[in-house]
Amino acid sequence: MKELAKYSGVIVMIVGVLILAIPFFSGTTTNTTLLIGLLLVVQGFLGYLFVNNMKKGTLVSNIVWAIILLVIPYFLFVAMKNLAYSKEEFALYN
Repeated sequence: MKELAKYSGVIVMIVGVLILAIPFFSGTTTNTTLLIGLLLVVQGFLGYLFVNNMKKGTLVSNIVWAIILLVIPYFLFVAMKNLAYSKEEFALYN
């Protein structure tokens, strides 16, 4: 489960790519599916960076990440980060 939490951003990216690919192959591509797929790919990339960043972060940096990750995904990625790494692993890098 710990390894799965580390790659939660990649999983979100794969879901975004599937949302982009399935309508393309079925020939029903719309702007809505393109925007949702793009948003998920970008969120997955940023979430992967956030989860695998071993720095603890300050209040300001956490607010900036919350704005970039659109608040709700931020809390999901924080949970994945806490699930992926123990307090001892954080202490090694901070």
